Amino acid sequence: MPPRRVRVSAGKRPPSRANGSLTIRDFLALVHEGVIGRLGKKLDGLDVRQRFGYLQYYRGSPDVHYEVWAQRKTGRLEIGLHFEGARERNYLAAELLAMRAPDVLASIGPEYELEEWTQVWTRLHRSFDAPSLTPELADDAAERVVTLIRGMEPIIDQMELRR
Repeated sequence: MPPRRVRVSAGKRPPSRANGSLTIRDFLALVHEGVIGRLGKKLDGLDVRQRFGYLQYYRGSPDVHYEVWAQRKTGRLEIGLHFEGARERNYLAAELLAMRAPDVLASIGPEYELEEWTQVWTRLHRSFDAPSLTPELADDAAERVVTLIRGMEPIIDQMELRR
C-alpha cells in the first residue's frame, strides 16, 4: 500500500489539538517538509513512507531505514537507523557498527545508542522527551534525521549493510 501523503501549505500552520500539540500526521508532514528542505525534493535518492506514528527514509528495501517515530502515549520522539530484515543480517549490522563506534559517534554524535530492539531487529537510535508535537520540534527532528542520514550513509555504504 502506498504511503499516505499529507500536504501542509507553506507558511500555514496545520491545525492543532486543544493543548497546542499537532496531530501526529501533521507533525510528521512538517518533519518531512523539513527533510525535503535540507536534502532537496529528490531526498538524495531516498524513498519515503509514512505509516501511523512514524516516518521512514530508505534506499531500496525498507529493511534498513531511518525513522522518526512520534510516541504520543509516552510523550517521546525517537530518531534512529533501524535494521528490520532477517535476524542474521540485523545482528551482523549491529556488530559491524559496534566495531566502528568511534566513526559512528564522530559522524552523528554521542547521543545515539546501538541496541537489540527485539529478538530479530536492531537499531541505532536516540529518544527524547516530546510532550507536545510543535512545528519547532518538527524542524528540530528534521535537522536531526538529516544529520543522521548524512552521517551514516557513507558508513552504511562502506560496510555494505544494505546487501
